[in-house]
Amino acid sequence: MQEFFHIAFSKVNFIATLFAILFAIYWIITIFTGLDLDVTDADADLDHDHPETQHSGDSAWDSVLKFFYIGELPILFILSLVSIFMWLIMVNVTPLLGWENKWIGFVLYLPAFIAGLLLTKVVAMPFLKLYRMFNHKGEQSIDFIGKVGTVVAAIRQNKIGQIELKHESDVIRVYAKSMTDEEYKTGEQVIILEASSDEKFYLVQSYNL
Repeated sequence: MQEFFHIAFSKVNFIATLFAILFAIYWIITIFTGLDLDVTDADADLDHDHPETQHSGDSAWDSVLKFFYIGELPILFILSLVSIFMWLIMVNVTPLLGWENKWIGFVLYLPAFIAGLLLTKVVAMPFLKLYRMFNHKGEQSIDFIGKVGTVVAAIRQNKIGQIELKHESDVIRVYAKSMTDEEYKTGEQVIILEASSDEKFYLVQSYNL
């Protein structure tokens, strides 16, 4: 056990161990408290930096994100798996090479990251269909068409934003884009008219009573 801790917290492996611990703490907090850190803005930016490509074909970057399910599965879930696989690779490979305390050992982070991504791709696959059936609180998918929400991240025609709406006793956030050239700022009311072709975001317009 002492040897394991020595390897895990060695000069080279310390970073991988630290990230693995941080993600473990996050999931423990999430499981036992129900606290869900708000990283949806990051999801929106990663998945929709180039929204104009949604209807004309994916860019290379969008294809990479889609390949690793980023935007379809929670980004923290993906990063957690990558971090765990990287850590497992590092703590097993560096002692075999005798690099756990040598600067050359940091070279292994790149292949470990690539291998972690590929392993995550395989392991996350069964979760994809399940996650599509449920929203982030584990409820069955909801028909949002016709529902009114409040903008919480600015929406433009060529910029994905977010709206917040109530469903029964829950408050839910979804990605949205303007159906017209009009921009909707935080706090404005909008109505959902339809879903995008890939069902990753909704098209909205202003809602005035």
